[in-house]
Amino acid sequence: MRKFWMASAALLLASPALAADMFMPYAPEPYYAMSGGHWGGQYLGASLGGQRTRIVVPGQGTIEGNGFVGGLFAGYSVHEDNFVYGVEADGEWSSFDQSIACTNPAWTCRGYVNFQGSLRARLGVATDAFHIYGTAGLALAHAGGSTTSPANVEYHDSSVRAGWTVGAGAEVAFNDSWFGRAEYRYTDLGPHDMTLDVVYPNVAVTSHALRAGIGYRF
Repeated sequence: MRKFWMASAALLLASPALAADMFMPYAPEPYYAMSGGHWGGQYLGASLGGQRTRIVVPGQGTIEGNGFVGGLFAGYSVHEDNFVYGVEADGEWSSFDQSIACTNPAWTCRGYVNFQGSLRARLGVATDAFHIYGTAGLALAHAGGSTTSPANVEYHDSSVRAGWTVGAGAEVAFNDSWFGRAEYRYTDLGPHDMTLDVVYPNVAVTSHALRAGIGYRF
């Protein structure tokens, strides 16, 4: 009988602790949107932004202004430890189309860029849901322009230009598949001759662009 009462007393003493264990809520394990290696693989996305384009026409002046850019990007990345590296391509529509008075103010000088794209290498550092990167590579664009005489005769020329682009950006993961990004890039399409009413040598096209985008990683 004595053993029975001792066992009962021990059970009663332990009951509050057992009850506390049964009803005490446990803190959930912390959730990280991304873990090591999850910035790797194929991805596809869309971006929209603003771009300031500058076309320098020797002897005539500078045509510059702001416009919108928007399009698609796709790439492939490898994630090893904290480093992320890979390649990315993009294609964009551009709204830049500006005109100024030529050196002879009776004439009008026009310049535009209506399509652009790039093929770039990327190298970055990722920590959980954040990824910061630099990028550089080949840039392409369809650019052109015209001169218009006082008699409203237009002389037009356009071509696909090749140059280079460099920039940096940051990405944040919303989950294991979806991510958002913000990016800045400078692009130099180099000097090219343009044949309008006369030959204009070394017409240079450069731009600064800010983009925001959203992507899906497969």
